[in-house]
Amino acid sequence: MDQFEELKRAVEIVEIVDTHAHNIVALDSNIPFLSCFSEAKEDDTNDFKISLKEIAELYGSKLSLDAVQESRQHLGLESSAKTCFKAARISTLLIDDGLELDKKHDIKWHEQFAPKVGRILRIEDVAKKVLEKCRVPMEQSGNWILPWRVSLRS
Repeated sequence: MDQFEELKRAVEIVEIVDTHAHNIVALDSNIPFLSCFSEAKEDDTNDFKISLKEIAELYGSKLSLDAVQESRQHLGLESSAKTCFKAARISTLLIDDGLELDKKHDIKWHEQFAPKVGRILRIEDVAKKVLEKCRVPMEQSGNWILPWRVSLRS
């Protein structure tokens, strides 16, 4: 008997909590499909090759980026996403929706794919907005941080 059999069984049945996902975008978004696999700018990384192989098997398509994209278009966004989420056994999805993505779907839309969906607060964006709102031009005040501190006390 394989010494790792119990571990393999556990890995195959455990549900996944994705603690840092990003919004799914529409099929006609200007976001390159390649970026769904990796942050790499080219398609010859090991991560890309492994991901492409897995999704091609999942969609039942040939092993090429074009074939996977064609299958995704044919299935439609909801169906292809459901296929992926089901295979990944994602039970909880926490979405960082602070990225500016073309034609991204909102948090509510993602609820059809996982039992629990939540939002991650991108604190740096909030801080930037607060600082921009409270900033007084240098010509009016030698110290722009003072109005920000005052607003925090209010």
